[in-house]
Amino acid sequence: MLGDLLEQYPKYHHLVASTQLVLAMVGMGAVMRFRDFVEIVREPRPILAGALYQLVGIPLLTLGLTRAFDLPPQIAVGFFLLAALPGGSMSNVYTYLGKGNAALSIALTGLLTLTALLTAPLILRWFASDVLPPEIPMPTGSIVREIALYLLLPLGVGMALGKSTRHGIAISKWTVRGSLVVLSVLVVGSLGSGRIDPGAYGPRILLLVIGYCIGIQLVIQGIAQWWLKLPPRDITTLAIESSMKNINLGLLIAASLFALEGPAADFGAGVLFVLLLYGGTSLLVSAGPALANHRRETRRGGNPAP
Repeated sequence: MLGDLLEQYPKYHHLVASTQLVLAMVGMGAVMRFRDFVEIVREPRPILAGALYQLVGIPLLTLGLTRAFDLPPQIAVGFFLLAALPGGSMSNVYTYLGKGNAALSIALTGLLTLTALLTAPLILRWFASDVLPPEIPMPTGSIVREIALYLLLPLGVGMALGKSTRHGIAISKWTVRGSLVVLSVLVVGSLGSGRIDPGAYGPRILLLVIGYCIGIQLVIQGIAQWWLKLPPRDITTLAIESSMKNINLGLLIAASLFALEGPAADFGAGVLFVLLLYGGTSLLVSAGPALANHRRETRRGGNPAP
């Protein structure tokens, strides 16, 4: 019976991915407030640095990576899709637990999530079009529509629920838990259906994904520390924000563009492999700056307000 379900999974891949993203964004919106964005006006340097780095710096670094290592097209598109994604809600959690600047984290995540409607399609068109096979077009309109329906609309619904009720935290907790359950279905379904073969890409891609995630952190940490002279809390926050992408959105876009069955199945499997691998890697890599800053703040006897 399980084998039959896994065999049928590709038909429902897009539905599962969209459900997972909607639940995650409602949960994220339920604990966000408009006052979180006041941080942009009060101290614009960290926000501007983080936004410019994610919108310009990371895509350029990704372009250099794909050119230097001559990656297969499906793997290259996976990296470019990562570069186009805004930060995810887990970056806010990591920043809070690591005693970073939670207000900066929330404001930056929210800002880049709102602008993703414009920036994500542009980044993909500018950087990924050259490596897409001619039979797979870059449907900018579809990407915009899916970001609006499954990212921004649920985020707004979550914010409205959080503001109009006293149960924002409870709503966030249960929707995020639900998104994690659906995510596990997506991972098991993608792997169990046989459309994704992790062993097909070899250890080189694994090492590249790990190095890519670490490199993203090191570059922004260097900029924030040596050039902008930002405090350690802000440096930690920017490092986490830059490397913890909204993989939920990436999975939905991949499911929309590259079905797990049909002529683009192999291509879609490669893109999905990069996204899933990076998602797990970023959870481990981002724990480094979070733990380091937590220890630093604890030694100082500080417990900054989120």
